[in-house]
Amino acid sequence: CIRIMNDNKLKTLSSMTSWILFLLFLVVFKNMAEVPTVPTESPERLLLRNFHIAMGSLLFICSFFRAGLWLVFPPQNNNSKLPDTSYAQVHVLQFSLYCAFIAQGISGILSAWSDGLIQFVPGVDTMNHGLWVTVGYLHSAFGFFYINLILFIILFRIYHMIRYRVFSLNVFA
Repeated sequence: CIRIMNDNKLKTLSSMTSWILFLLFLVVFKNMAEVPTVPTESPERLLLRNFHIAMGSLLFICSFFRAGLWLVFPPQNNNSKLPDTSYAQVHVLQFSLYCAFIAQGISGILSAWSDGLIQFVPGVDTMNHGLWVTVGYLHSAFGFFYINLILFIILFRIYHMIRYRVFSLNVFA
């Protein structure tokens, strides 16, 4: 009975974390779309960049936490209509998305650090243009990668909903 209660709590925590990640992603994505429309030297751009760093850091931390939950409490196929292979297919993509968010966060932290935007040790100059360019490109590449992963996840889940008549509210989270 205690194990079932813990499983229910873990399932609820996993679900809540997934929805928090979804909302954080929407906020970061909206911010990402907004920044290029603002002039480079504008005070609003600085505010948007700092907001991006803060929300991106939260997305990174929550993704790390969610991936850890995933490893401790892997999702189970509770729907008899959906074959285990189809369930596993989408959930491998979902776990890959969490890993992409983690990689995106690491590259974002390195990019901000090498550009001097964040400092871990006060007074130490961290500006490194070569590192900034490299991790900046990686940061963009991971962004394009997870956008494709999200597209595949949505398409596969819609396909499974149509093919196996399985409706799930968590199609996006």
